[in-house]
Amino acid sequence: MQNENKTGEVDITYTFKHPRALVFSAWTNADYLSQWFAPHGCSIRIRKLEVKKGGSFHYCISNPAFGDCWCIGVYQEVKAPEKIVYTLINADENGNRIDPTSIGMDPEWPGETLVTITFTEADGITTVRLRQTVSEVIAKRTGAHPSWIQMLERLENIISQITI
Repeated sequence: MQNENKTGEVDITYTFKHPRALVFSAWTNADYLSQWFAPHGCSIRIRKLEVKKGGSFHYCISNPAFGDCWCIGVYQEVKAPEKIVYTLINADENGNRIDPTSIGMDPEWPGETLVTITFTEADGITTVRLRQTVSEVIAKRTGAHPSWIQMLERLENIISQITI
């Protein structure tokens, strides 16, 4: 399910029939994240993951059709199990910031975005709201928007196997 988008930015809402602590854990644990944090048909290699305020990450999503996409970022806020906020920056394999066009990305794609994920729970049902500071039109055109939805679908498929 998706919210009515008034900002023009990516704004996706997804509901899980699982407790918030479990869903939050799937976003913050490298073992769990590596099972779902890539679109269908893709895989992720996590080189670094420090989920804490000021902590950083470095990972690569490998797409058989388009190759590797390395990303880095810094966690701006981590409030378990309620909220995660981080920067998302295109990078090279060594963790250096790069111009997204140098790896074939859309020239309108920003080199850095801010991703905010909130987790709310009611009666054991968790609602995740994901926002990203990039035009939804650009995100849909580049495949980023459908990739988020695919990743949430993958999370839904594996989350019942996770125990905390």
